[in-house]
Amino acid sequence: MSVEETTAEAPADRRASLLPTALIGLAFLAIAIVFAASSSWYDTFLAVHILFVVLWIGGGVFLTIFAILAERARDGAQLVSIAKMAAFAGERIFAPAAIVVLAMGIAMVLNADLGFGHFWLIFGLLGFASSFVVGVAVLGPRSKKLDALLTQNGPDDAETQAAISKLLLIARADIAVLLLVIVDMVTKPFS
Repeated sequence: MSVEETTAEAPADRRASLLPTALIGLAFLAIAIVFAASSSWYDTFLAVHILFVVLWIGGGVFLTIFAILAERARDGAQLVSIAKMAAFAGERIFAPAAIVVLAMGIAMVLNADLGFGHFWLIFGLLGFASSFVVGVAVLGPRSKKLDALLTQNGPDDAETQAAISKLLLIARADIAVLLLVIVDMVTKPFS
């Protein structure tokens, strides 16, 4: 099979998978609503909170692992691809998911009348705030700079590769903080 044949078939394959994907999504949503309707508000908030934590932090861990593997393989093209995926996901998937996580966390605290004075809640909010600031003030601007470097110098340029490495290192530190927030939320230390 030639490249032309593969390219010609790709749009039809994409359209063919749209309907099953939409049906899977609708089935998930319908069943999730049935489950939520038989639960308390707190449990519903918790379920949404955990689902979006999985999307946000799980996605970040996934990208981090693949970036480490690409670095170890010294695969510059794959690193560029992962950096582009991370920039896309950070802006269009992780940021909205993080907002839902925060909103559902606040809803749980208010619903259970927990108060915000507990160490584990304060640590979680500080972890969220640090990740938000890193995303907006560091990762976002560095991603835009990386796009400019890719356009100007290409993916194999030393400056481009150095920018990718720095971006991914910062993202690793951010993921480590978020994983600590998960441990904090589950163990509720110093409570």
